[in-house]
Amino acid sequence: MSLIPVLVKREFTSRVKGPAYIITTILGVVVFIALSFLPPLMERVSQSLIPAQIEIVVLEQPGESSILPFLQQLSEEREGFAVYADESLSESEAYRMVLDQGLSGLLLVDGPLYTLVTPDATNMILNDEIENILNLAVSRWNAVRLGLSAEDMASLFRPVDLRVREVSPLAEDGEELDSATQTQAMVLAYFLLFMIYMALIMYGNMVASGVAEEKSSRIMEVMVSTVKPLELMLGKIIGVGSLGLLQFIIWISTGLLMNTMGSSGTIGTLLGAGESFSSIPLDIVMWFGLYFILGYFFYASIFAAAGALVSRVEEVSQVVSIIMMLIIVGFFGAYVSFLNPNSTFAVVASLVPFTAPMVMFSRIVLGSPALIEVIASVLIMLASVLIGAWVSGKIYSIGILLYGKRPTLRQVLMFIRN
Repeated sequence: MSLIPVLVKREFTSRVKGPAYIITTILGVVVFIALSFLPPLMERVSQSLIPAQIEIVVLEQPGESSILPFLQQLSEEREGFAVYADESLSESEAYRMVLDQGLSGLLLVDGPLYTLVTPDATNMILNDEIENILNLAVSRWNAVRLGLSAEDMASLFRPVDLRVREVSPLAEDGEELDSATQTQAMVLAYFLLFMIYMALIMYGNMVASGVAEEKSSRIMEVMVSTVKPLELMLGKIIGVGSLGLLQFIIWISTGLLMNTMGSSGTIGTLLGAGESFSSIPLDIVMWFGLYFILGYFFYASIFAAAGALVSRVEEVSQVVSIIMMLIIVGFFGAYVSFLNPNSTFAVVASLVPFTAPMVMFSRIVLGSPALIEVIASVLIMLASVLIGAWVSGKIYSIGILLYGKRPTLRQVLMFIRN
């Protein structure tokens, strides 16, 4: 009778109460909640960071024309913006006025040169607001100098309303893309992609460290006398994977709950907000789960084989570094594909098993990959999981009984052929 269920239970129960697992589970829940709260909250926070009062002293060098009247005009139109000017003050006296009265800064105007002297140059939001006001004043000054009316200036600087419509070669109509929706999709893709990335590294290292720990304590020699090496490997992979599956169930439940509350407007009602809170599409959550599981089982078998090649836990980091580099490459490949999800690079990377879990997932969230590409990616991943488990099983069955010097690459290839 197979002992895999017993081994799975042992792995699961020994790790599920660990502080690292509990913390990552809670962090995942927080991320899913944040994906619904983040867009409106970020807007509110950014609005709250804009200074309510901007008071500057203007010291202008004499010239043919002055920008000061246009700044004063803006101070009358804009609430919270005030301009002070005194030609009799020197630069040091004007700045002393700024310090004594707690003003925002001193604006030095010398022809086309503008310099803001401020007690806190790191306040980028204040600097940007003053720059925006200054640009508006300069625009009005140029309009008067060129003889342009306010309507002429508005027409000159009116932004283009570019709308993007996606039309497939076989379709007659197209779907218009909303920039806000696309931005939200990018934020969603990045957060979920980062969760896949962290899960692959965390659970992969957990598998490799567990194998090395049992091997270094000589428990492995006792276990292989009653359990087949392949069963040991599968028991550890499935046991640790069940931890990830439990986390995924918790996370997907949170996503579904936030989806329901976001769609119904319950969150906005609870917070007294009028804006519509974002919801996480159910199909995206399901794709996240699929590639999370496929990516885990593919990499976990490789991590298990790597852990079997070392004799001490301290050596695990040395052998898994190459595997982690592949995961990092997949993460950055997915990040690059954000710019063009249907590029040749993104298509190829979504079919390579080492990068597919992250690249194809990001393509599904951000773009509309062809159905044949999605099916091919899933089938390649399934085949890679089976082939990877077979190859890793060969290495694992011999590696767990080897002690001392780590096997060379040539010896590892011999393990696979035997």
